[in-house]
Amino acid sequence: MTEKPTFEQHMAQLEKLVARMEQGDVPLDEALKAFEEGMKLVALCKEQLAQAEMKVEKVMNAQGETAPFAVGE
Repeated sequence: MTEKPTFEQHMAQLEKLVARMEQGDVPLDEALKAFEEGMKLVALCKEQLAQAEMKVEKVMNAQGETAPFAVGE
């Protein structure tokens, strides 16, 4: 069974895509594909961060802490 890529792996992929696109010599078709892939990576990162936030809140609540993350942090 293959492990899911980590947040850090997704971020590294995203950084490579951005660096490549920032060079400015990427043909339009490739730039659009890279943009689409980048947006997918952003969504995956957001999902992983949301899951981590829920775990932190769960641990905090188990310890009697009641201050959840504020929206927009």
